[in-house]
This record gives sequence, structure tokens and C-alpha cells, in this order.
Amino acid sequence: MPEQYDLFTTNAGTAGYRLNYMEVYNWGTFNKRIYRIAPEGNNSLLTGANASGKSTLIDALLTLLVPAKKDRFYNQSSGNERKGDRTEETYVLGNYGNIQAEGESATKTQQLRDRKTYSVILASFANNHEQVVTLFQVRWFVNGELKCSYGVSSKPLSIKGDFSDFNGSKGDWKKTLEKRYNANVPKKQIEFYDTIKDYKDRIINSFGLRSDKALTLFNQIVGVKVLNDLDEFIRNNMLEQRDAESEYIRLSESFATLMEAKTAIEKVREQIAQLEPIDGKAKKLEEIDYALMDLKKTRELAVYWFVKKNVELADAKIVELNEKLTGLKGKLAQLEEEKERLKQQERDLSLSIENDDVGRQIKDLEREIKSLNSSKQTRQTKLNSYNQKAIKVGLSADPTAETFVENRETARIEKGKCQTSLDEKNEELRLAKNRDDKFKEDIEENIAILQTLQKNKNNISGREAVIREEILAVVGATTSEIPFVGELIHVKDEEKDWENSIEKILHNFGLRLIVPDKYYKAVNEYVNNHDLRGRIVYHRYEETSSLRGFQTRSANCLLNKLEFNKKSPYSIWVEDAICDHYNYACVDNLEEFYRYKEKAVTKEGLIKSVHNKHEKDDRPHRNNRENYVLGWDNKEKIATIRAAVKELQEQQKKNKDDIRRINLDIEALDKRKECFDDIFKLFTKFEEINWEETARAIQEKEEKKKKLEATNDKVKELQQQLDEVKKALSKLEKETIVSKNGEIFQIEKVDLVEATNRLNNNKPLLDCLGEIDVTAFEERNRNWIDVNYDTIESMRNAFQETIQRQEKQKESERSHIEGEAADLIRKFKNPSEEITLRFKDWRSDVHALPEASSINLIGEYQKLYDRLVKEDLVRHKKKFDEYLQETIINKVSDFRMFFNNWEKSIKDTIQMLNQSLAEIDFSTTPVTFIQLVNSKRTNAEVAEFRQKLENAIPNIHEMNSTIDGKRTHFEKKIQPLMEQLKIEQWRKRVMDVRSWFSYRAEEFYKETGQKFKTYESMGQLSGGEKAQLTYTILGSAIAYQFGLTKDGLQAKSLRFIAIDEAFKAQDEDKARYLISLCKQLNLQLLVVTPSDNIHIVENDISFVHYVERNGNESRLFDMPIEIFRQEREKYQAHDNTN
Repeated sequence: MPEQYDLFTTNAGTAGYRLNYMEVYNWGTFNKRIYRIAPEGNNSLLTGANASGKSTLIDALLTLLVPAKKDRFYNQSSGNERKGDRTEETYVLGNYGNIQAEGESATKTQQLRDRKTYSVILASFANNHEQVVTLFQVRWFVNGELKCSYGVSSKPLSIKGDFSDFNGSKGDWKKTLEKRYNANVPKKQIEFYDTIKDYKDRIINSFGLRSDKALTLFNQIVGVKVLNDLDEFIRNNMLEQRDAESEYIRLSESFATLMEAKTAIEKVREQIAQLEPIDGKAKKLEEIDYALMDLKKTRELAVYWFVKKNVELADAKIVELNEKLTGLKGKLAQLEEEKERLKQQERDLSLSIENDDVGRQIKDLEREIKSLNSSKQTRQTKLNSYNQKAIKVGLSADPTAETFVENRETARIEKGKCQTSLDEKNEELRLAKNRDDKFKEDIEENIAILQTLQKNKNNISGREAVIREEILAVVGATTSEIPFVGELIHVKDEEKDWENSIEKILHNFGLRLIVPDKYYKAVNEYVNNHDLRGRIVYHRYEETSSLRGFQTRSANCLLNKLEFNKKSPYSIWVEDAICDHYNYACVDNLEEFYRYKEKAVTKEGLIKSVHNKHEKDDRPHRNNRENYVLGWDNKEKIATIRAAVKELQEQQKKNKDDIRRINLDIEALDKRKECFDDIFKLFTKFEEINWEETARAIQEKEEKKKKLEATNDKVKELQQQLDEVKKALSKLEKETIVSKNGEIFQIEKVDLVEATNRLNNNKPLLDCLGEIDVTAFEERNRNWIDVNYDTIESMRNAFQETIQRQEKQKESERSHIEGEAADLIRKFKNPSEEITLRFKDWRSDVHALPEASSINLIGEYQKLYDRLVKEDLVRHKKKFDEYLQETIINKVSDFRMFFNNWEKSIKDTIQMLNQSLAEIDFSTTPVTFIQLVNSKRTNAEVAEFRQKLENAIPNIHEMNSTIDGKRTHFEKKIQPLMEQLKIEQWRKRVMDVRSWFSYRAEEFYKETGQKFKTYESMGQLSGGEKAQLTYTILGSAIAYQFGLTKDGLQAKSLRFIAIDEAFKAQDEDKARYLISLCKQLNLQLLVVTPSDNIHIVENDISFVHYVERNGNESRLFDMPIEIFRQEREKYQAHDNTN
């Protein structure tokens, strides 16, 4: 239950802290003397003429009790808008007015003191338990700057007794007070504070105030005004403001930690997703390596197996051949004997024929015919060869003697012509092959440029782009943070006619990098310590103010033909740089060109720069669009390069057709030349091909032989026998013996040699290899081991070719997979900008990994993949789940509980305030009292916040019913709430629980408890009713914030308020209602009012503090009310006498 108020004690003995006295020294117009008011815990009056210094003393009291300047307003009674004219510094210096010197327009502030002075203000409060709280503040200047020391003491201090020896920043005065009050005591009796917060906290604690709202309320009461907004006042002054922002920060820190863990999981998953195919490629490469090793082993075993098998088969073959050779040699011996018998018979028959003269002539003719037949056959063969060659080159076949001579001369001449044509064709072929190499080089270069352009989305490729990528990877920057200048410049579409000329001027500048301070040192370190294998130029970016707005520029200047990427923070810098160094005049003709002393350019590309330098660069590569570097969109350049690649490929295809044609021409010329050369060199005499003359001679000899044979029958018989013997001998020699000799020769000179060589070649190798188990090899290769002596070599060659083919296939497959793996590694090491923006530390994660070129180190990526899957992902998930558990169960619940407790506190506070308000008589005829009512305000944003907050609290059973229940709840319930709370303005509108309610006052009859009236808007009340309701509400606010409770805080509660000129605009009844209310609350009242309103409070005060102005200074007279009355009566009597 809320604690009960006991507000209506009139016994001063039960009251809390009251003002005993206040002293000021060098404060405002109270100059160089100590002034003191001493109400001694009683109600008192501070009075005097206007501008005498009353508010100055009240401001000193406010300075002591309301130390935070944001909660304090000086000179509240003035009501003007220049309250800010009064500050602590002006009070210390004693400002009292402004003066304008003669002849000068400015005014000068008039001061009573300089900056060598110091000021002290203090106020001492005491309660009936003889407990004292003395507040003091000391101010002085150090090097023109105002310093202040705050203090609180449990002893009644005085300026004269404790601060007269003040010596400024040396601090000796503090040491003196420390020694005086804190030496040899169990608890410090004086404490000094350097910060307003510590001092304020001590005030709140010493006086038992509920919160610092009590100090704000004290400030409001001093300049009490009629409330204009009841709802706002109750919300801001009577209800506790809790630090919801700190609660949100604590929750958001936990949420940020959780999101870091979630981002870590997402990053690991993304890395796993990219590494998984790399791991797959690596495993495939391992499989290929194992297969290659297996093929190598198979190849090596095959060598052994075939060697061993060759030795076995060769041994068997040699034995077989030797046996066959023995048989053949025996048979040959028999045939030789038969041959000798037939030869002897031939000799006998020939001798018998030769002894006959006709027979001798016939024999001679046979020899001559045989010789002529041989000559005829040779000439016919040579003529056939001649005719083939002659026909091929278009010469006459079967030539006459004259034609033969002509053909030889023609062959000599044409051979020379062919050689000349061959030389020309070979040169044409060389040039075509050079062109082919150039086409291939250009195509590959353009494709590489295309790949770079497609990756970087700009117009810059080549080594500069690679160097930029290396720098970005090391320093962890993005392309937008370290751009090329060219990426930020674009030639306007309507100025494309000037693009070529502008590119020539800005080309080198466009290839420069811009490096911000954030990365400047890291870039320098990398560039300085590495071989860039190229050239890079960069500018350090330092933000400066642009003066281009004050410069005028001609309409034809280069700058007007450009547009800049406004999304980049460097665009203004680039504009300024071009304006300063490259802002050429773009002229349409030479006549205009001559008008400019320097920096002019024509559309055709003639450039006049400084120092009379003129240049025009029409080299093809400078005019090609594919070499342009300006622009943040490279679609045009990509299209141009693609078109150039297509054109190059078409030219390459045509050139290859030309090469094929030239090769065919060369081949044909070479064959033609060879024919002519043969005709000239191989056929030197006509007789060598003239077989017809030999044929005639043979015919003549044959006819003569026939005539001789017809004249001799004996010779004819002998000749018939001789022919039969010759035929048998010829058959024996040519067929049988030759055959047997051939077989023997084949065995001795071929087969045995081959078998012996095979044995000799394989046996040493077998001896060297030793014994190897080939059982497994034979099991795996049954199709290959079914061999014999004749097939083993072809099978071995076929087997080795098969193995080599399989190895080449695997090597090709490995090369292809390595290429794919390298592409994946490059993508992993150089991720997209989307990934680097999402995962800031991605580049640092992968920086140490091998480059794509070191594909042999792909195992490092497998290790990373394995670690991410088995360790990092598990660790991050566990960390996320732990944070998730803490956030869901604890942090979010605590966050909701904070608002629930605050809401309950508001309701309890209203209930406590109503208990006190029930005892305050608001109206006397009939007697009524006021009650405060809070009702929920209709607010869609607050309702949305409360609903999302409720939804964020999980149903434990439901959440734990699935594996991803916690994560799902986080993503669907908690994350949307946190994302909404990131909007600061929305957060401010929904997290102040006090604004969840609207507040009004209701008036009830005390006797019956029946409602009499409801107050929702102050505008419906009269001035008196507004004032009465204001004071009533203020009374309950004082009771609440000052802690005027029955128990606990009673003895140390603050029972003092001051009201500055409260009655000047109020009627007397309402003013007396305020006095009566203060009596009910047992509050000590310090009333500040002009002397003409004293009668309203005269019967309720014990002391009068009278202030008057003496020249530029103020004076204070402190006296009991009785003395004041006496002095007033004397003055009035004296006045009446006169």
C-alpha cells in the first residue's frame, strides 16, 4: 500500500529542515560586505522598492538550492524576455547597468568589481533534532574564467568565520576548513564538490527529496504562475521521470551483441557456401591425383610385366627358331646336291649344243636378246616415270627427241619461277602467322579487359585496376572509399562530340586514386613495401571549402561539358581539381583557338597547354573508345570492346582461312617445283627413255634366232632337253633353294636377331627390377595379358598409349578443375561490394590465404572450410543461442518490467497524491476536495509499441517446441521491435510512460463524496479558480516531491519555499488561500513582495528583510516583525506630522 501523508501538523517541533539564515558576499549589487537574512526557521518577508535587489537575493537562494542552470531561472518576477542578462558571472562582477560614452554607438557594462574579486553565498538549514545542513558556493576567476567550488556542511558556517581567508585556486582555504571541521571526527562535517551533479545529489539526499524534480518544483514555486496546462504539469512535475533511454541502451547493447553474433553466423555461412564448391573442387583434384598416382603405378607395373613376359616369350622363341633352323639347314644341303646334279647336266647339254656352229650362233643370239630385254624394261620404267611428272606439270608425254630437249629447258625455267613464287608465298605465310598471333593477343587482352570491367563496373582496367584491388584487399576499403578519379567523371550525353578530346586531356588524371585520411597511412605502407609491378598515382583527400562558387567560368569551358558523381564525397574535390588544372576552353575552330594564350582544345584533339606547348595524339589506341577511362558506368565501353572482340575474331577467322589457302598454295608449288626439278635432273638423255629402238633390235634378233633354229633338228632336240634342265634348275634355285635360304635368312638374320635383341633388351632391365608381385595387376588387366610373342609388343604399346591417354584426360580434367577452383578462390578473396559492406572484416579474414595462382595450396581453403563447419559455425551458433537466451528471457523481460513498474508507479503516485488532496479543503461553502484522475490516452504508436513489447516476451513452451523456436521468435518478434526502436523520435514518443495517460482534476463534496465538477482544461476557469486549483495542485506536488510523509523522511524533509512577488496580480482571498495552504503543509514561507502588499501576510510572518538601493549598491536590513512595525509606525507618525 502507498505510504500515508500527514500534512497538517502545525506543531513546529515535527517539521523538517527550515531556513535558519542566508549570507551573501560580493553578490550582484551587494558589494564588499557580508549581508545576512535570518528568519530562524520562521515565515519571513523580503521587501523593498522595485530594483532594490530583492530578486538578487532570491537568485542567490536559487543558485544554492537549484545548482543546474537548465533547471533555474533568474529574476523570475521581472516577467521580461531578457532574464538571460543575469548570470552567475554578472552577479560575481556586480553588473548594475550600461553606459554609452559620448561619441560612441556601443554601450559599456558597468560593474562594481573586477575579475580579481571572489564571491561567497551560503544558506544554513536546521531541524528540531538540531541537525544542520549548510549549503555554500565560492566563485572566483582564473585567467579570466569563472571557477566555482560547491560544498555542504553539517555545521552552521558563516562567511566571516569560515571564508574571510579565501585565497582562490591555491586551495589553502579548503585545507583550513578541512582541518577545522574534519580533523579528529568520526564523520566528515564539511565536504567539497567539483561537479554540479555530485553537489545536487548531496542536496537531494540531505533534504530527503524524492528526485531532482523537487528542485525544479522549488524553482517553479519561486515565480509561481497560474497553470495553463494541467495535464502537462501533472505529467512533468508530479510524476517521476525514469531513464527509459538508458534501459533502451542496455537492451540495444545486448541486441547489438546478439546481432554481431548473428552477423558472424551469416558471414560464416556465406563463407562456407563459397568455400563448399572450392572444397568440392579440391576433393576432385585429390581424386584426380590419386587416379594419376594409380595410373603411374599401373604404368610402372606394366613396364615390369611386359619386360618379364618378353623375356619369357623371347627365350621360348629362340629355342623354337633354333630347332626350325636345324631342320631347314639339313633340307638345304639336300637341295644343294640336287642343284649341282642339274648344273652338271646343263653344262653337258650346253657343251653338246656349242660344239655345233649353228647352236653357238643361237646361243649368242639368246644372250644378246636377254640383254636387250633388260635394257628395254629399264627404259620403259623410266619413260613411265617421266610421263607421270610431265603430265603433272602440263608437259608433253612420250616426247620425241626434240620435244625432250624443249621440256628440259622449260623445266629449268619453271623451276626458278616456282622457287620465286614459293619465296613470296612463304613471306605471305609469315605475315599471316604474325597477324594471327597479334589477333590472338589482342582478343585475349580485350577479354581480360572485359572481365575487369564487368567486375569493377567502371571504365578502368589493366594493371592500375589490379593494383587498386590489391590495395583494397590489404586496407579493407571499398571501391567507393578509394575510387579512381575517372569513376567520378562522366562526359555529358549532349557533349559526346567532345569525348575524345576530353579523354586525351583527363586520361592520366582519371587513372589516379583518391585516398581519404582514414586509409592514407595504410596505403602508403603497402605501396612503399611492395613491388607493384606497375605504376599508380594517388592523391591524399583532405576536405576543404570550395571557392568555385566565387569564380566565373566561360560557357565553352571543359568543366561545363562534364557531370560528376554526386553520391561520392569526393565529387567537389574532383570538380575543384579539374577547375584548377584542366579547365580547357573547348573551341570549334582554329580562329577561336588562336584567341587563347593557353589551355584550349579543338574537337579534333589539338591541345594547347601551358608554356606554348601544342600536342595532337592520333595514335590508334588513344582514339579507341575501349581505352577511355572516364565514367561511372562502363556499359558503352563494354559494348565497344565486345564489338571490337567480335571484329577481331572475324578478322582472325579470315586470316586463318588465308593461312590454310597459302599453305595449300605452297604445297602445290612445292610439288610442281619438285616435278620440274626431277625432269631436269633425272632425265638428261633422250636415249634413256627411248625403248622403241631397243624393241626393234630385239625383234630383229628373235627373227634371226628362229631362222637358225629351223635349220637344225639335233640342236633343236638338245635345246629342248637343255630348256627342261634349265627350267628344273631355275625352279630349284629360284623357288626351292631361294625359299629355303629365305627361311633360313629370316630365322638367322631376322627372327633370331629380333628374338635375341628382345631378350637382350629386356633381360638386364628384368634383372635390375628384381622380383615384383604383379598378381593384382594381372587381376585388374585380364584383357591386356592374353599375349604371345607376336602380339606382345603391339599390346604393350596399346596398353601404354591407353594409360597415357587416361593420364592426359586426368591432367586435362585437373587443369579444367584448377581453373574453376581459381575462379572460385578469386571470387572468395575479392568479394562483391555487397558482401564487403555487409561483412566489414571479410577481407581481413581472407587476406592471409594463398592467391588463386597458388592452386597447389588449395588445402588451406579446405582447412578453413573444415574449421568453419566444425568449429566456427558451432561456436558462433552457441554464442548466438546463449545471447539469444539471455536477451529473450532476461533483457527483453527486464525491459518490459521497467515499463510495467513505471506504469504501476504512476498509478501509485496518483493514489498517494489523492490521499493528500482529499485532506485539503479546496472550497469551503460547501467543503470540497480535489482528486487527480489518470486515464489511458488513445495513441496508435504507443499501442503499437506496447503490443510489440508484449509479443517480444516469448511463450516458453511454444518457443522450445521446435529446434529453431528461439531464433524464429527473435527474428519475428524481437528484431522488428528493436528495428522500430532505432528511430529516435519514435522512441521518444512511445517510451515516456507518463505520456501513456491523460490527466485531469475532479472536485468532490467532502460530506457526500459525490463528484461536483471535472477540470480538464484550465481555459474553462476564471482567474481566481485557476489560481486556487494551481495552488492546490502545487501543494500536493510539494508534499510528494519534498517527501512530507508521516514516517521515515519527516525529520529530514525540506519545509521551506520562497515566493517572489506572488500577490501582485492576485486578489487578496486567493493570496490568503495560498498562505493557508502553506500553513496546512507546515511550510516555512519566504515571501517577496513590495511594501504595499505587506498587509496580506503581515500576521503570518516573524521577520522582515528590507532591501534598499543606495546609489549603485544594495543594502539589507534584517529585523523581527515587531521592530518593523515600530519603524513603520514612526515613519507614518512622522509623515502625518508633516
